[in-house]
Amino acid sequence: MVRIVKVTSIGKYIETNPKVKDALEAWVSLVKTLTWEKPQDIVESFGAKAVDIIGGERAVIDIKGNHIRIIIKYQFHSKLKQSVIYVKWIGTHAAYSKLCKLNKQYVVEMFK
Repeated sequence: MVRIVKVTSIGKYIETNPKVKDALEAWVSLVKTLTWEKPQDIVESFGAKAVDIIGGERAVIDIKGNHIRIIIKYQFHSKLKQSVIYVKWIGTHAAYSKLCKLNKQYVVEMFK
């Protein structure tokens, strides 16, 4: 089972970007039903074209046909049989490209 810490961060993004509400809410609903024990499980959940494991326990996931990207930090807790993800950043594909040009995808903290 995947637990999303501060799912309210996604709600805050939706408030200023209502066009992506359905896609992000569907993503949250799906993620909460999944079981991840290793990074490859994230890739298998969405497909190799939609997920990049970028290091530092972070992954980038494409949402809404690659219009939206979300950076998560993941932790796997085998004893608890639970995975925890922290939403670090949400934005458009273009905004993500700018973030990468600055090499900030590894450290960005949009939500605190």
